[in-house]
Amino acid sequence: MPDLIQPTELNHELIDYAYKNLNNLPKGEEYEKMISSLPYNCWDSKLKLARDLGHENAADYGLIRLKDYDFDTKRHSEARLKFLKKIFGKIDDTAFIEPPFFVDYGCNISIGKNFYGNFNITFLDCSLITIGDNVMIAPNVCFTTATHPTDPQKRLDVVEYALPITVGNNVWFGCNIAVLPGVTIGDGCVIGAGAIVNKSLPPYSVAVGNPARVIRTLESLEDRASAIKEVS
Repeated sequence: MPDLIQPTELNHELIDYAYKNLNNLPKGEEYEKMISSLPYNCWDSKLKLARDLGHENAADYGLIRLKDYDFDTKRHSEARLKFLKKIFGKIDDTAFIEPPFFVDYGCNISIGKNFYGNFNITFLDCSLITIGDNVMIAPNVCFTTATHPTDPQKRLDVVEYALPITVGNNVWFGCNIAVLPGVTIGDGCVIGAGAIVNKSLPPYSVAVGNPARVIRTLESLEDRASAIKEVS
């Protein structure tokens, strides 16, 4: 795969958005370069600390046990949500994620209403991952904004960069999907199990395969319901 096209300047609009809307950020020069898709030093001390905390917090989420809340499911759910807000940059109160899940930072992820994430989701959120409302994700789905130069010397020099991922509303992901850097997935899409999404998808697409290809456009609610059954 050829090197992805990179910007040459900081994206101040994106930086302002992140600083105003996301929590738990490791603010600073390298962070700003990282989310702007510029080459950055991943071993910057602030970034490494934020990654380590993100990894540990995601692991600790699975330790929130129902028995510790006297099997009160309401209190248990409230404790889980409170903990998720320590991990993610922004997450709606209606979101639910099964443990385990994995993040690179966590703070660069924004999740909308009525989100459901099944087991083993991985978010490599070096740049922003923005997920809309009513999104459902099956097990073992990976969202990766991170990428590296094809030049081996640049990789040895620890040069990394990242491109954001955006997911619209009412999207369904089957299991074992990979969503690659720079991809935008439109509203109402259905993505079949095992797909590798390396290009943006227009709204109401049914996409399958490696690389993912659009095989159908959904015209009605009935079409969308049947597509979910077909590809999940």
